[in-house]
Amino acid sequence: MTEELLGGRYEIIKELARGGFGVTYLARDTLSSDPPCVVKKLNPQIADVEAAKRLFQREAHILNYLQQSQQIPKYLNYFEECHNYYIVQEYIQGKSLDKLMDRRWSREEVINCLYEILSILKHLHQINIIHRDIKPSNIMRRDVDQKFVLIDFGAVKQLYPTGSFRPSYNQQLPPHTMIGTPGYAPAEQLEGRPGLNSDIYGLGMTAIHLLTGIEPKNLRRDRQNDKVIFPEGIDSNDSLATILTQMVYISPERRYQSVVEVLDNLNAIALRQSRHSLNGNTPPIQFSTSPLAFFTQNNTRTRQGTSEFFLKLWYIPILLAVAGVIAVTLELINPFIRPFYYAYRGNQLLDMRQPEAALEHFENLIAMKPDSVEGWKGRGDVLLSLGRDSGALGSYDKALSLQPKNVKVLNNKGKVLYKLRRYKEALDMHEKALEIDSKDAESWSGKGLAYMGMQKYKEASDSFNQLRQIRPDDPKIWYEVGLATEQVQGPQVAREHYIEALASYNLLLKRKPQNLIAWTDQGTVLLKLNRPKDALASYQKALEIDPNFYEALLGMGNVLFSMGAEKREEALSAFERASKLRPQDYQVWYNRGIVLAQSFKDHQGALDSFNRVIDLRNDFSPAWQSKGLALLELQRYSDALDAFNRAKELEPKNPYIWANRGYVLEILMRTQEARESYDKAVELGFPREQLQKLK
Repeated sequence: MTEELLGGRYEIIKELARGGFGVTYLARDTLSSDPPCVVKKLNPQIADVEAAKRLFQREAHILNYLQQSQQIPKYLNYFEECHNYYIVQEYIQGKSLDKLMDRRWSREEVINCLYEILSILKHLHQINIIHRDIKPSNIMRRDVDQKFVLIDFGAVKQLYPTGSFRPSYNQQLPPHTMIGTPGYAPAEQLEGRPGLNSDIYGLGMTAIHLLTGIEPKNLRRDRQNDKVIFPEGIDSNDSLATILTQMVYISPERRYQSVVEVLDNLNAIALRQSRHSLNGNTPPIQFSTSPLAFFTQNNTRTRQGTSEFFLKLWYIPILLAVAGVIAVTLELINPFIRPFYYAYRGNQLLDMRQPEAALEHFENLIAMKPDSVEGWKGRGDVLLSLGRDSGALGSYDKALSLQPKNVKVLNNKGKVLYKLRRYKEALDMHEKALEIDSKDAESWSGKGLAYMGMQKYKEASDSFNQLRQIRPDDPKIWYEVGLATEQVQGPQVAREHYIEALASYNLLLKRKPQNLIAWTDQGTVLLKLNRPKDALASYQKALEIDPNFYEALLGMGNVLFSMGAEKREEALSAFERASKLRPQDYQVWYNRGIVLAQSFKDHQGALDSFNRVIDLRNDFSPAWQSKGLALLELQRYSDALDAFNRAKELEPKNPYIWANRGYVLEILMRTQEARESYDKAVELGFPREQLQKLK
């Protein structure tokens, strides 16, 4: 075996493991300078080779589909050779949990492990994939960063495809190959009926094993209430013990139904610890602007705290009134004042989160002064906020051609390059900005994010430490860091940044309880921390200050929709109100369409909303895909095909678009084209057995 290259390129270094389905080797890719990899070979001598082959191929599809996750082994290759089947994937240097049980783990260590694995499972379950073999030997602690990595996806099973064209939530699942490890797998899974909370059971048993040192087979239960009996030294009423108890009920109905519920309860523990650590030790917020500038900014953005300023700075309204009269008079009698007004008003509208209105003013400014740095920068800022990245990049390039050392423009161009995954170029922009101003917080933030995109995590951490020294109390920066971190490293890594943002928002709102933008942004952070009820309360607080604040209405609609059927009317009402306030924002129409389609089965109404999205933003692929699904429900098959064709042009690597397209082609009796579309879907990671059911 070691004398020949597998697949013409892989040199076997040593055998790592051997099990019922095959053998795992450590190998070197002779065609690459990358680190060693893992080659998994299917054992062709087992009894049910076809079932094993399907599981093996499914593992390759799943790993390929989940390439963005930093805590799942990266998929590298799949090939067949001499009637043998091979998967090549990233080698995780570290130890599995079953090798780390020489001692009982502390409560904090167990909580941390739960958070990380639950975050991975949350992503899997969102696309309706269950692992089915959660146990200590399938969780590794990576040496390089001590993060937990979930491995061995040979047992994964997809319930039904997310975004499927024919979802049937009550359909009976076909019999499955029994997969699972006794003790860690619940009874329903061992009987061939796994569900999403089967993974919760396996993780709960793993956590109990870590916390107590007791193997599942030796774990005692109270026969009357099915509760785990924890050993001496562990309080069964402790919050962590209570969570673990609910994770491992034998009855799946009594168990947690989703990982989000578990994360909600764990977050309550984290919140108490966060409050304790912040109690009495945090200095008051310091303002970086003059009192006049601070008043003006907050009066235009949030209309908050005005009474305090009127009492203490009684002369400011008089000054502002006089300034306003002078500005209007000058504008009327002197056209040269108009560019200053356009710049001021455009930035004011941006601060008030009204980008569409702001764009008109910056366009007017550019029309009057084509060499206006402020105009091109403002235009870029608007397009960046609207997700029109290529247009934003062009505007920033124009601004920099006029003023190469503008720190704000350099940083904002870096943000666009980061969104486009051009991380090295983004890093260059932020480093240029730091050469001009070494204490600029946004430059350090952008530099850290660029390093994360390049997977240089030590350098990213160093940049964020610099940021903490410069701006430790800016919630907006930490929220943006959290968003970007979530995209690159996943929600668990981002969580610490969201907690920092939340702590800063709490402090800010104690000082300025009428800041509706802070209440709104805090609601979004709370939603990221899986605390929907608290997020809803935060949005409602913002709406008490301004009942027509668009972003709070949009956020409230999203929270209500996530709360299930009983809140669907309220969610739709929030989106309806938001759409009247800002009819040119495609996002609210898209959200409205999803609610109408999924909660009310109003496919014609949903179609109208998706058409509105497309009118506003023709390159938004999810709208085209959703439009195709609505047309499919309305039996307008030719129109549905046109919509799916447009969606695949915009997002050619989305397997569900190809599968939907194949289904429509099959209805239209275009069999060969349907087969080709199905094959493409499978190539991109769509499970082939799901196609067989759909056909």
